[in-house]
Amino acid sequence: MRVEYGPHHMNVPTVTERAIRRRIARHGPITFAEYMARALYGPGGYYTRSGARDDYYTSPQVHPAFGALLAVQLFRFWQLLDRPHPFDVIEPGAGDGLLGRDIRNAAAHLPEGFAGSLRYVVCDRHPAGRNLRSLTTGTIAADARCLPFRNVTGCVISNELLDALPVHRVRMEGGALRELYVGIESDVADGYEGQLVEITGDPSTPNLERRLSDVGVSLSDGQTAEICLLLDDWAESIATTLDTGFVLTIDYGRSAHDLYDPNQRPHGTLVTYRAHRQTDTPLLDTGRQDITAQVDFTSVRLAGERAGLTTVGNMPQGRFLSRLGLQTIRRNGPPRDSGGGGWITIPIDREGALPDALAEPFAPVQDDSRDWLTGLTHLVRPGGLGDFRVLVQARGLPADRAASAISWLDSSDSADGYTPAELAAMIPAEALALDPERLRLAGPALL
Repeated sequence: MRVEYGPHHMNVPTVTERAIRRRIARHGPITFAEYMARALYGPGGYYTRSGARDDYYTSPQVHPAFGALLAVQLFRFWQLLDRPHPFDVIEPGAGDGLLGRDIRNAAAHLPEGFAGSLRYVVCDRHPAGRNLRSLTTGTIAADARCLPFRNVTGCVISNELLDALPVHRVRMEGGALRELYVGIESDVADGYEGQLVEITGDPSTPNLERRLSDVGVSLSDGQTAEICLLLDDWAESIATTLDTGFVLTIDYGRSAHDLYDPNQRPHGTLVTYRAHRQTDTPLLDTGRQDITAQVDFTSVRLAGERAGLTTVGNMPQGRFLSRLGLQTIRRNGPPRDSGGGGWITIPIDREGALPDALAEPFAPVQDDSRDWLTGLTHLVRPGGLGDFRVLVQARGLPADRAASAISWLDSSDSADGYTPAELAAMIPAEALALDPERLRLAGPALL
């Protein structure tokens, strides 16, 4: 079966699309996972473009409190590891390094010499951005599935990385699992280069059916789904990197039974984004748009356990940040002078004409305080960033000690001298100012 995506696209094919077409012409249809890998990471691919991340926003772009509260959690990890020096924090898929900058800025205000022990390393296939220059440790160009580190004591942290790993697409047809490939339209007029189209075939690997069996899922007839087979490589890379420490994974996704619910998600979760708009046309604008799918956190957990990681906890981002002290940061209030711009109210006449000159005095009305509070709200808002999942795993620690990394969040008693709220209160509002790299999002400022 073949499916075409929309009308014939008139944009000039990208270098990436040309390469994919040559690959298909020589070897036949390719899996969607190969197509996605080439479209995102191949020569000329989406993530090799400057400004690619302008098509969507992440928690660090919304508010520096996200990184500050993660610094509080990292402080607790550091305590549980007996305050190693150095305490290595490795962030694969770091992009422009904004999260690392926020974590280090907040760490400078935490006690016991934590900042002096923290060694933060950002990893990305195509690292770029001025924030990287503000990191005093290191920037590494590396594939997240093959981290170039060994014997690390510390933490591997990722934010919205796993959702960008290439996925296979499958569909249940007549009780048999079929895979969706990418091919080139063949029945076209002379001189016309056919579109990229969806072609159904036998599964490229038995691992697709095995994955569904491992998580206890049976697809309904006609249901389409995505399967990421790279999660085991990811877990093995982390286990090889970490000698002792924690893994902190933040992304949007669900448990397998929820993710593959045929009533809620009969067509899967694959989406595409361009210019902050959801386009849902994966075979168009190849290399010009983001392609992403929700993460199967059941498979992430199982892959980690096979690689020797212990599952410590899994919770929504909103709950996690709130327990780390978000309300404390809110009560401390926005910076008194964030240096941001504001607006002025200009009177107009009944016909809507502007005045020839502005009367005095006319002072800008600073709106950063509201933006600051609104950003905090978006970090924990249900139905948005607040529903992202936070998975904590550990390696090389006794089970009870690893578990205290999360149980500490629920206790009103201090752990090794501090509660999360006490640590959050040490981070001054001036360290959490909105700068030009933050997005100003509309919405209520109340939590």
